[in-house]
Amino acid sequence: MTDSAATAPTTGSSSRTVADLQRALAQGLASNPLLNSESGWRSLTARLARQGGPFPPAPGDGAPPADRIGELVAACGDQADDAEALADAIDHVTRDPGLALPLRTVADWLTARTLLSEAELDELRGLLDPVPAHQATAAAQACLPFLAADLPAHCTGTWPTTLHLLRRNMLPTGLPPLLAYLEHLAAARPAQESALHAWAGRKAEDWGLTEELQACRTAAADFVLPERSPARVMFVLLPDGLQKDTYTLRMWHREGARAKPALRDEDTQAVSHTELRPTVAQRLRQWVQETSEAVLDDMCVEFWLPLPLINEPVWDWCADATQPAHPARTVLVRSLDRLQIPTIQSAWRARWDSLMHASEEAESPDGGTAVSAPQDAESHREPARPRRAQDPVILKSPPSDKEGRLQFLDALRSGAPAILWHRLDCSAAFQSAALRLIGAGPLQELPDRISALRADHRRSTSADDAVADITLLWDDPTHTLPTLHSLVAPSEARVL
Repeated sequence: MTDSAATAPTTGSSSRTVADLQRALAQGLASNPLLNSESGWRSLTARLARQGGPFPPAPGDGAPPADRIGELVAACGDQADDAEALADAIDHVTRDPGLALPLRTVADWLTARTLLSEAELDELRGLLDPVPAHQATAAAQACLPFLAADLPAHCTGTWPTTLHLLRRNMLPTGLPPLLAYLEHLAAARPAQESALHAWAGRKAEDWGLTEELQACRTAAADFVLPERSPARVMFVLLPDGLQKDTYTLRMWHREGARAKPALRDEDTQAVSHTELRPTVAQRLRQWVQETSEAVLDDMCVEFWLPLPLINEPVWDWCADATQPAHPARTVLVRSLDRLQIPTIQSAWRARWDSLMHASEEAESPDGGTAVSAPQDAESHREPARPRRAQDPVILKSPPSDKEGRLQFLDALRSGAPAILWHRLDCSAAFQSAALRLIGAGPLQELPDRISALRADHRRSTSADDAVADITLLWDDPTHTLPTLHSLVAPSEARVL
């Protein structure tokens, strides 16, 4: 999951972040063909007029769409009801419920500012920055009463979920859902337990709810976060060994952690390099057609690639099969060569553990830097939590180039579990964009942030070359391949 406020900075005052959300939203709405049309604009303003929204007069008909939409969105800067009214009107006119989701986060934020001070909001967001979105969702669902309404669609990240809980009705115990939510997170995240307890305790005292909070703390003490288990589709491309441009394609898939068998194997097939893209797309398309809607809502596609294929455009392969109905939520590149180097296994696991626990640790005693990056990009790095290892690694050249391939192999041999690069040009602009992505939230969610960025880029009319082909190798040693059969000649591949 990714934060719907991903375009906004992760630190600083809440008012600046609300303004950033509004600017990003205005830009997105201004590129919508329906709202660009005069008929769509008239329908939108008429809907707002019927709802009685206190909006200023719209600019003249000759004004550019961006100016008109910008005026309208800016008018929602003070009142949550105005933001909700505009979101409802956009949903009604465009019939696209996802278009105005950031505006609903803005409405939650404006409400939050009437209940908490700017300092309290900033402190709370700082406490929750390390919490992955799926953990926030699990804690929110655990704290709400049985048969309570689901979280709305705009709660796609930790901060939007937190803001929304400030607007929910009191629990039957009389405790605000926000405080119960913080108590569940504190129970499940020992590294932050004292800080979350302190924040919740101060607010409970302010609101005269100390006894209710203590009862909730006792009840939530045994809460354990469920393990995240998206549907997993794995494409493994084994080099043939006899013919240079021929590969043996294997496919496994698993529909959630409780599915049995855990991983199912599909037919093995010999594929030439030129046929890789259509063959992968055809197999993925067939799996999508045979899989339930619920499973497709949380889908991860992994490509296990040898070094000659590591820079292939696998995102485009997936887009051929899954868009627009069910775009792959996450696409990961995995390294087959890593499995062939037994001497790096312990270093790989150690660096992975360091990467995964980085957001829950205090500052490391050696004061290590956050990422491996060229010196000229360090000045653009946003503040990030220090980590013991130099992860994630950012390449200075694509691995299809000689220099980039050497950097990639060095990172692989040192056990680096996460490697970032641009498929075409690892420019200074890309280096800065990669550093911002790394520092924008919990490291566990880096694949989700990159997936959201790639998905947004495909829909955008103003392409940003710095992120158009950003690629992440994300090797989780706890989720590896099933036992592979020995390599065989392509002519024998189908009979395995």
